[in-house]
Amino acid sequence: MARPADADRIAARIADAAVRGTELSPETATFLLRFYVASARADLGDALGLTLARALDAARDAAATIERAAWLTLFVEAASIAEDERILECVKELVARLRGSWPGDASTADALAASAASVDACLRAAGVLDQSILVRPAIDELERLVGAAYRPGRGLQLPPGPGVPPAHTACASALLTAFEITARLSYPMLAEELMQPVRRDAAGCAAARVLCRLAALHDNAEYRDAAVIAPDADYRADAARMLLGQEPLADAHRLSEAACYAIAMDEFLASSGPDAARYLQRS
Repeated sequence: MARPADADRIAARIADAAVRGTELSPETATFLLRFYVASARADLGDALGLTLARALDAARDAAATIERAAWLTLFVEAASIAEDERILECVKELVARLRGSWPGDASTADALAASAASVDACLRAAGVLDQSILVRPAIDELERLVGAAYRPGRGLQLPPGPGVPPAHTACASALLTAFEITARLSYPMLAEELMQPVRRDAAGCAAARVLCRLAALHDNAEYRDAAVIAPDADYRADAARMLLGQEPLADAHRLSEAACYAIAMDEFLASSGPDAARYLQRS
């Protein structure tokens, strides 16, 4: 989990907030869930139980697409380790609500990011629900969303603004999730293209997580032989640079920011193995 000292400190803060009744974000709850599973810390069980119980109510009250997608991603992860019918029912409900908003809006960067996140979350939910009735509609929606904004060789054509990098990142993440389910090489190749401007200009935890996924694909010789890839790319180095720039978030006042950093760093360390220290030192 993240860097041990950071992970312990962030988990302690989240557990304390949960016991005090503080409302936690999907990302904060996700980090606590992952930390509990990785550390086998029985003393965090009560805090996690309170967090998930409150999250069920918060997820049902969520009005924004991006928030519903984040809650769905959390509960899909929780469903894989907890036999709780309430969690599975919430997954089904959130999937139905997200699918009810399709076709999603792709006219602005913020709208496209939210719409892509909803597809990404639903594709992940296919792992705990019936894939035969969920994957095809989600793939169709993803292709429609990306197709509306993508121009070959020019990436996503969107009005300039701060929401453009998150839109690229959200679409790339959904494409990588689609590849994990369908094994269609065109999806990660397009994801790689969409991340080129992001890896040069952006510095965010979400972008670092997507770059870690691309780096893992580049580690695979079979994938490298089959796909058209950027030959000079070092996505692990790009992710390390971004995460080092985000390091102050480990002590951020907002727990959601600290949790996002810890999740991204944890995924970087897991995907980098023994090379992680070298990348973090040189970046």
